[in-house]
Amino acid sequence: MTLDEAEKQLGHLLAPLPWNEFAQRVIGQRFLHLNDDAGRAWRTALLGRDPETAILNDYARIAHRFGSHAAEPLGPAPVLEPLHSAQAFAEKIAAFHARGYTVRMPAMRSLTPELEIIIRALEAVFHQPATVDIFWSQGANKAPVHHDDCDLIVIHVKGHKLWHVATDQSELPNTWRSIPTGPETLERFAEVEMKPGDLLYLPRGTRHRVEALADSLHVSIGFTPVTLREALIACIDFLSDAERPLREQIGEQLARQLAEGNTREIAERVRTAVDVLMRYCAAEGFVEHALQRRSSGAIAKLEKLKEPATTPALSLTTRLRQNPLTIHHLSGNSANIDFAYPGGHHYMHRGLQEAVLFVARTPEFSIQDIPGVIDHDVRIALADRLLKSGVLLLA
Repeated sequence: MTLDEAEKQLGHLLAPLPWNEFAQRVIGQRFLHLNDDAGRAWRTALLGRDPETAILNDYARIAHRFGSHAAEPLGPAPVLEPLHSAQAFAEKIAAFHARGYTVRMPAMRSLTPELEIIIRALEAVFHQPATVDIFWSQGANKAPVHHDDCDLIVIHVKGHKLWHVATDQSELPNTWRSIPTGPETLERFAEVEMKPGDLLYLPRGTRHRVEALADSLHVSIGFTPVTLREALIACIDFLSDAERPLREQIGEQLARQLAEGNTREIAERVRTAVDVLMRYCAAEGFVEHALQRRSSGAIAKLEKLKEPATTPALSLTTRLRQNPLTIHHLSGNSANIDFAYPGGHHYMHRGLQEAVLFVARTPEFSIQDIPGVIDHDVRIALADRLLKSGVLLLA
């Protein structure tokens, strides 16, 4: 999946709002409700024709580990346990609903090919992982006031829900918790009624509560764009490869020094390191190289591509195509290329640059089409390596 293809997919999701406008004027700034007919049919079909059956058929994976919440429960939540049929899973979900609980199905990106493509598109544009939960409510189930640690794109698929969304600008809180200040409250809010095909975007930290108006399903896609903090961390990580002091322990007896308030030497070492970081960041290309390194690692840590059980013997006339779930990031040094893809890295000699660029950018090709001053057996070996890791598929 190229960057252009990813943005096109996200354009379908956000229709009629252009992707660039969403990225530049909405993300992290305000909540958004899309209820225009332009994208309604496409979004409604995101989970397929029978999403409940598809969820229930996944009982072996999620029946013992799904989540739930309720603002006004009618009793304790039923006990989770491994189940052995879709019917037993349906009965368990019904027991949660009967006690006022909405159930949350985690890690549902592969429920439909269309949903998986959207998640990969988000990962392609942000170089960050994205997640998918599906919420299944019945009757008048209600969720308590809360906020999420990641940005959310919510697609309503079935039924109706009423969202109460804070109108104050989010503070974009960090993912870790500070000292608690008590239960979350919602004072200034807008009411948003979600119907099938509607889309709602919430910046992370936006307080909200939700109540079902009828049996309903919605998809919650979580992601977090790269922040300035993460860019700084990338620079520190890159610097630590060159500067040994950053890899040394900060205090020989840190716990004792903190307990006694004797951290003057530590503070001075930190200030010195910040000065060194400033000098490096002022150098041409340092920040750019740090961000390239960060993206390479982030892409490689994404959910692994499905590898083929077997691969055929390849010849120069074998035709290959890009895996639609493949995204990649190319970087490297004067000697080697780093081909990062979901699930790992391929490190290759710089002499393969022309061939690697062709393979990465060409939707479909024969192995004999791969350019470069290389032997045919090298072409076949390169194709075989990328085919076995799931980057390429047989055409």
